[in-house]
Amino acid sequence: MGLYGENDKQGQYWNEQPGQSWVIHDAAMNERLQIISDILFEDLEVLECKNGLDIGCGAGSTTRRLHETLGKEGHVTGLDISGKLLGVARSHSESNGLHFLQADAQSYAFDREVFDVVISRFGVMFFENPVKAFQNIKSAIQPGREMRFVCWAPMSANDFFISPLKTVVDITGVSFAEPGREPGPLAFSDRTYLSSILQEAEFSSVNIDVVETSINTRDSVEQNAALLMEIGMGFRAIKEADPSDEILSEIRQAFINDGKKRLENGVISYDATIYRVSAMA
Repeated sequence: MGLYGENDKQGQYWNEQPGQSWVIHDAAMNERLQIISDILFEDLEVLECKNGLDIGCGAGSTTRRLHETLGKEGHVTGLDISGKLLGVARSHSESNGLHFLQADAQSYAFDREVFDVVISRFGVMFFENPVKAFQNIKSAIQPGREMRFVCWAPMSANDFFISPLKTVVDITGVSFAEPGREPGPLAFSDRTYLSSILQEAEFSSVNIDVVETSINTRDSVEQNAALLMEIGMGFRAIKEADPSDEILSEIRQAFINDGKKRLENGVISYDATIYRVSAMA
């Protein structure tokens, strides 16, 4: 087993330079994902829940929200493989009822049947062995209690992915294949595959809702372009293309121009489609 449990590649990714980009842009991404966070928490059943878990919690915004949802008597653990992101989480808040744990959810030795609610906002798509990971997570949930998470539907249904990617491909000519089932943000974009994983992990009452929504920001078009240069599928294509400074400037300007087209009443908006997933332990 490696330094980061059974997901050493992901551990290296999220603890080295790429992960640092998410530290820098944490507040900006939370703003963009606010509507999706609301969808995650909508009608979440927390009656008599006292012990929550947030998987892939990142810098902890959803962990703090779950803690607030459970109330003063609640205890919530935010788990993530990234020490960098957890450093940000701890700087915001850590108390007797809220703490953060650096671990690989696939291999971490959870206490059995301790959590009565488990959530994740885009934090469960990065396992080398997703069935094993969900089996391990299930072992930590009280029988009959809910696991709720959101993950991305196919890339073609998500402007925030496909628009910057298309821009970079058009300008650089780089070849960029759509990600498959390997660990990454789109690993569960095949709804049937996702359902089969949860069923094999022996969750029951698996429900996968397709939700059309949006990613919005009040950042300036320049600020938005700067973020797209460092996060997302456009950024991945830039890394693959390794363009000159002149071409990078062209890409940045194209992102700015696209942002202007999307700008309405001070808001830049991208269409998005997600899966909201519920399953019972």
